[in-house]
Amino acid sequence: MESAWNIVGVIFWIALFIYAIFIVHNIGVRRSRIILNNNYSFSWNHFIKTILQLLILLLGVGFLIFQTFKSNIDAKDVLIKREYNPLILDTNGKESYYVSVSKQNSPKLNQSYSYLSRDKHIQVSSDNSSILVGSNNVINIPSFVFDWQKQNVNRLDKLYQKAWVVKVKTTYKNNFINGIGLHAGRQANQYTLIRIPDSSFIYKSN
Repeated sequence: MESAWNIVGVIFWIALFIYAIFIVHNIGVRRSRIILNNNYSFSWNHFIKTILQLLILLLGVGFLIFQTFKSNIDAKDVLIKREYNPLILDTNGKESYYVSVSKQNSPKLNQSYSYLSRDKHIQVSSDNSSILVGSNNVINIPSFVFDWQKQNVNRLDKLYQKAWVVKVKTTYKNNFINGIGLHAGRQANQYTLIRIPDSSFIYKSN
């Protein structure tokens, strides 16, 4: 659900647009005065004013673009919801496995992972998921996915015999900064981490 804080961003963009119109109008007025007064000599005063106005405009546009399109997610700017579930051993009549890996025909997707949890078959893209095999190795796993405290990992491993999945959703907080970027209340990212005891529980379908 989107937040009313996003109105802040809309106001900023409107204000910046009005300021851009003001600058264009102001430069035009000063140019007209020069022509009317037949004073074509260089003026440092007019030059500095113009540069400062354009600089403020560029800084404002740059700031709003950065806030709107930034790709890095800062943990302090989002609410993180994690859902842990045990994996269920699946079978294709030949092998038993926790995760089935298949290649995708689409050039944008390298692989997809399928797993069984809560009696439901779930398929996720490798673009926003990963498989954690064996040891607690956090390489290539986004920092927001799991708080990797040893006690939590050991507790989950003991509870689910090293066969569990965590679905993580991050939502931008309802605050002023997120409102500037028009992100407040919107989903920032989602990720699925599949934990299995070892690679023998992976079935490659293609």
